[in-house]
This record gives sequence, C-alpha cells and structure tokens, in this order.
Amino acid sequence: MAYAKTSIGRGCCKVSKKQKRISKLASFCFVLTEILVLAAVLILPATDVVEIKKWPQMIIIIILSIHVLMQLWELKVFIKPDSGEKFSLTVQGSHERKKSRHQTSMYGVTVSNEVRVDYDRNAQGILVYFRKVTSSSKTGLYCQPFLLPFRGWFTFFHVLIALTLMICTIIIYINYDDYKDYTYLSVSELGTHPLVLPLLLFVSLVLQTTAVVSSYYQAEDCGFCLPLFCIGYTRWFKHTTAYTDMIQQNIQAKHGQRLQQEGEQLELAIRRNTQQTQVDDVTYHDVGPQTVKRYEDQIVLLHLLLAQEHDQACKEVFPEHSIQNKGVSFILTAEEIETLNIHAEQAMETAAVNTDDTVTASDTTELVPNSTVTV
Repeated sequence: MAYAKTSIGRGCCKVSKKQKRISKLASFCFVLTEILVLAAVLILPATDVVEIKKWPQMIIIIILSIHVLMQLWELKVFIKPDSGEKFSLTVQGSHERKKSRHQTSMYGVTVSNEVRVDYDRNAQGILVYFRKVTSSSKTGLYCQPFLLPFRGWFTFFHVLIALTLMICTIIIYINYDDYKDYTYLSVSELGTHPLVLPLLLFVSLVLQTTAVVSSYYQAEDCGFCLPLFCIGYTRWFKHTTAYTDMIQQNIQAKHGQRLQQEGEQLELAIRRNTQQTQVDDVTYHDVGPQTVKRYEDQIVLLHLLLAQEHDQACKEVFPEHSIQNKGVSFILTAEEIETLNIHAEQAMETAAVNTDDTVTASDTTELVPNSTVTV
C-alpha cells in the first residue's frame, strides 16, 4: 500500500489571524503545562510516591526533548523571522482545477486505473494569495514533505506524541489492578501511590490533545512522511495578507462584473461538457478541450490583471523599479511582502476614511431643508 498527496489550500478549518494568534498562545500554554506535568512524573520516583520502570522514563525524556526543541524553534522564529524566505504571488479564478488518480491492483495486476479532474467553484470569484517557493521543483510526491520548513512538521510531531502518551497510559493502567493484592511488594517496588502515574499520564494526554488541535489551527505549510509505510502528505498553504486583499479588491472593483459573468459561463460549460473517455485502459473524467481552453484563458487573463495591479503597487512602494523600467517579479521575499503589507494597510485605511467622509457629506446634504427666500 502506498499513498502520497500534495495539495494547495487552507485545510478543513479556515481561521482568521486573530484566531491563529489565540491558537498559538493556547498551544504554548498547554505544552508548557504538559512539560511541567511530565517533569513531575520523572521526579516522582525520588519521592517514593510511585516507582517507574525504565521504558516509560525514556519515552517521557524523548517527549520532553521534542517539546523543548519545538518551543525553542518557535521562539527563534518569533524573535528573528527569516526575512529572506521567498513567496510567489498568484491568483485563483472562479474555479480550481484538481487532478486525482486512483489505481487498484490485485495480485500485482492493475484492475482499475482512473484519472479524475474536478473543478471546484470559488465562492469569492477570484482569490489572490502567496505560495511559498520551494528549493526544488523536481522532487517527487513522497519527498515533498522534506521541502517544508521545520515548523511544517510540528503538527505531525504533536500527533505522534499524543498517540505515544495514549498507548503508554493504557499499558500502565492495565498493568495496575485496584483489586489485586500487592501486599507482597515493598514500597520501593510499587510506591506509596501507584495510581498517580497513570493519572498524570492521562492529564498529559488531555493537554497534548488540545495542543494537537491548536497546532492544526495555526499550521500553514505542513505535512509528514512515513517511509516505512510509503505514506506522505504535503499541504502548501494559501497565504493571504493585507496586500493580497488590496490587489484582489482592486481587480474586483475594475473587472468584477466581467469576471463574474465569465465564471458563471464557465460553470455552465463544465456541467454540460463533463465526459468520460478511455485511453490505454485508463478512464479519464474531464471536460472537453474547448472548456479546458476556456479555463486556461481565464487564468491567463487573471494573471495579466494581477501583473498590472502588482506592477503599479510595487512601483509606488519601491522607487527603484520605476527607475529600472522593468516588469516586477511575482516572487518576493518576506521582507518585501511586509513592506507591501504596510503600504496596503495605509492605502485601505485612507480609502475607508475617504468613503466615510463622502457618506457623511451626502447625509448632511440630504438633511438641508428646501427654503425659499422672500425679497
């Protein structure tokens, strides 16, 4: 059995920036509390409260080491982020093309081979976002997780820790029986309160479960790889910022009606022209070539509109681009994106103030009564 998948999206839970900040704080608090509880478990044998075997001690030490390493890395990223990290600006149209392949084998013989292409409708009409630029474009699906930043593995590490704690808690609790006679064992062999150990491990498991949930909420580019089982998954996140919101609003303000009509016509064409074809024992589920061409033309048009807006904004923020009189690249560093975000926030605040002033002036004009002057 082998499974490998790479996707571009936001995951099952679409959260706001405020919710991400809350999840980061919650994850830090839960993990810190769990570290203290696991540290207390290691200290218990010295107080004769409970006796712990060597294998749970080793597992707890490994878990503590992973937790400390992840928290130190989070602190490093918070204090000194990687300003040279590169992202590519792109746009999604009214539909997102997703290709999947399902192959079934029996006794080494392929009994079914199916390729399906789905076109998911975008409720917003268009979506402008950044995607992280990877170091290599020729990496296979199984090795894609190794292109992720180190933080991209944190959710997977949290899940592994939760499963390990659950297994350890069950094994230790099963080995302890309230109704069994332990009078033949000494305090040094059993401890004064042997039930404390599974209880503390259960508390650690609850804390780790909440850490898994909060870690998934804040996860962006993430994934995992299990080479022994030939399983790999990678999700490249759609990063949206104030700058992408500004570009998207500008495109919709200038060309929104035209893009909406094109999206509705493309949706109708997809529904009518979805067909199934058989080529070399492979079944293909896709639309006809004319509909594919229409989808590709929409993407080309959107990238041209994106290039116009992006070029104009960058030349306002970075004067050197105007001097060189060259086209602006879609690939930007994290430092450049932060500068553009500041410009976008100021521009949107100015636009909001101007809109409020216009509305106030309009309301004041409507409130002036009609009057006649008698001479």
